[in-house]
Amino acid sequence: MSKRPFVRGKRGTYVSAPKEERRTSKTGWDEMAPWYAGWAGGGSTFHKQFAIPAVVEALTAARPKGGALAVIDLGCGLGVLREAVEKLGGTYTGVDKSPTMIREAKRKGGKAQFYISDVARPGGVALPVTEKYDRAVFMFSIQDVDDHRAAFKNAAALLKSGGELVVFMVHPAFRIPRQSGWGTDPKRKLTYRRIDRYKSEVTIPLPQRTGDTQTTSFFYHRSLESYMGALRDAGFVVADLREIYSGTKDAETEFPHFMLIRAKVVR
Repeated sequence: MSKRPFVRGKRGTYVSAPKEERRTSKTGWDEMAPWYAGWAGGGSTFHKQFAIPAVVEALTAARPKGGALAVIDLGCGLGVLREAVEKLGGTYTGVDKSPTMIREAKRKGGKAQFYISDVARPGGVALPVTEKYDRAVFMFSIQDVDDHRAAFKNAAALLKSGGELVVFMVHPAFRIPRQSGWGTDPKRKLTYRRIDRYKSEVTIPLPQRTGDTQTTSFFYHRSLESYMGALRDAGFVVADLREIYSGTKDAETEFPHFMLIRAKVVR
């Protein structure tokens, strides 16, 4: 199914984005790195309260006997998962397409390895090492990748036999940027979650002003069925799926904010 970029049109609708705007996806995160470092350099609230604890639990759910976990973080950004992995006694490798993100991630020094590469690169992630890993992670990054099928296949190729993939994402059914939101029904005294589209694979531009410059990153929405199919085709078997709630109000406790998938590679 083709992915359709959308920009705001008349009356709040969305129309196909111009080709020149779509191309900013290749540089958007690089240009936004300084802003992102200020917001999430040490891990945002969502990272600290929800993503990192859930990912760490998943990393150790079926921990191999003996030795430290070798973890590769795909689309690592600033490497905010690194500290948690090292606290487990594991080794951390981060990969990101953005040179600026990787440069920021390296500032902490230490033994962690960071590489610049496209995690969805056809033919595999380009790394200067041939190491295989116990765990691969996409934490808040798979929805920033334009080809999730290639990304999952690349992750499988980087794993040892029996290795596992952990994917933490914004829930694909209930939290679609610009295509979902909260609504109220005064007559029924009801707060509900509005979903404008779900089935279609949609590319959604997310403009962000950094200083005097406006840059654009893209959010790639796919259905849960699309993710499950891509994992299957990459050679994974799902071991666990968790829905994670961030709200405390009545309606917020009924609709999950995040989703975590743990899958084992089978060869």
